[in-house]
Amino acid sequence: MTRILIADDNPQNLYLLESILKGRHFEVVSAHNGVEALDAARKNPPDLIITDILMPVMDGFALCRQWKADKQLKQIPFIFYTATYTDPKDERFAMSLGADRFMVKPQKPDVFINEISEVLEEVSQRAVTHPARPFGNDREILQEYNEVLFRKLEKKVLQLEAEITGHRQTEEDLLRSETRYRKLYESMMDAFIRVNMAGQIQEYNHSFREMLGYSDEELARLTYRDLTPEKWHASDQSIIETQILPQGYSSVYEKEHRKKDGTVFPIELRVSLIRDETGQPSGMWAIVRDITERKRAEEKIQLTNRKLTLMNDVTYQDIQNKVTGLRGYVELTKNYVHEPDQLQVIEKERLLLKSIHDLIKNTKEYQQMGVDQSCWIPLEPVIRMQLSRISQKHDVSLVSDLNGLEIYTDPLIERVFYNLIHNAINHGGKITRIFFGCRETPDGIVVFCEDDGIGIPFDQKSRIFDRYVAGEGKFGLFFVREFLTLSGMTIQETGTPGNGARFEITIPSGTYRF
Repeated sequence: MTRILIADDNPQNLYLLESILKGRHFEVVSAHNGVEALDAARKNPPDLIITDILMPVMDGFALCRQWKADKQLKQIPFIFYTATYTDPKDERFAMSLGADRFMVKPQKPDVFINEISEVLEEVSQRAVTHPARPFGNDREILQEYNEVLFRKLEKKVLQLEAEITGHRQTEEDLLRSETRYRKLYESMMDAFIRVNMAGQIQEYNHSFREMLGYSDEELARLTYRDLTPEKWHASDQSIIETQILPQGYSSVYEKEHRKKDGTVFPIELRVSLIRDETGQPSGMWAIVRDITERKRAEEKIQLTNRKLTLMNDVTYQDIQNKVTGLRGYVELTKNYVHEPDQLQVIEKERLLLKSIHDLIKNTKEYQQMGVDQSCWIPLEPVIRMQLSRISQKHDVSLVSDLNGLEIYTDPLIERVFYNLIHNAINHGGKITRIFFGCRETPDGIVVFCEDDGIGIPFDQKSRIFDRYVAGEGKFGLFFVREFLTLSGMTIQETGTPGNGARFEITIPSGTYRF
């Protein structure tokens, strides 16, 4: 089997040559420079050598001179295979050193193998190889060798200068592009944020920082989860898994962020996926919009619609029913000639008129919801004031443990506590005590009002917040629930029948303080 020695300092080139030659059933020996090749050949001479020119330690030209000066090796055919020395003068110099072939990389495998076969055939038909110039300190050889190296160096310098000029131009273009991008990026009214897949904040613009109120140092230590109330974490993860990772982006969706001062506000965003050069997910970016004003506008529209609906109900049901009843009693009055009977009917008429008056008064209060400007309301003074407004014909004491709690809401909140206290005194039986307290939760704070009265039967709990069209036109607890719902709060009754009533009001984070 023909053994071929190959020399090249590039591992990929060596692998490619080995694959081509072994595929044609040649035995292959590899070396990484001229010294390794010369040493391997002297130990076990090959049938042919193929070498690169530009190599460390000893290049291909020096290897060829020593090869042709060695009595053991000079008859073995020598092939240059180079991608660096491609000038015709380089080829003439290489051939003058005694080489049998000079090939420029890359060559098609079939062409490459044909060249090798021709060289081997030529060598088998002649007794002596091409005459080589004598090895030694020959001035002419050294001069040509230096000229070859100088040409290569000059060509490389010109190439590097062109590359440097191109790089400088590219850098200038990139700098201009980055400057334009930075101006656009920082002037965006919407907030921009980029995070890695662990959620750590990597980049953001001025609008994002101002929207949240954190410093650069603080944002560098946070993740997007730190900015998001816990109740949104599960939906965030679901959107990543079902939208962002499979399709590369999410649909526009809403959630909430928390500012540095604790204020929670609504946002709208669309998230896009970032992939690295291997195609793997490496991060996400999003445009974030504060939609507080839009939400307020939507809530005002909803509030207006609910008010209109209620006004219609009150006008055409409650008040109309009372007026119909009143007209009936007026007709009856005509039929009674005895004074006691007249007085009884007139009293019923008086009660109906009072009921109509109360309905109109309560409806007016309902209309005022959302009209007054919201502000910070201290709860304990408000609660004590509402108790003082109720008739003093009771022995109910008030205990409050709210620790200076204030909530940000409409001043009409005072009517909520008036109705709760009034309801407890009027329907709690022989109560002696009303207690107000609070407890914090992950989503906000719960304010509770409990008494030591008879409580509310289980079969009535589901109806205590309903508005009654008939009867006495009860409006109190209905008003309480409506007001709290429109203000972003909720209420429920959790007392135990026989041990007193207990109303719990949940107030979201960002709308209370101590």
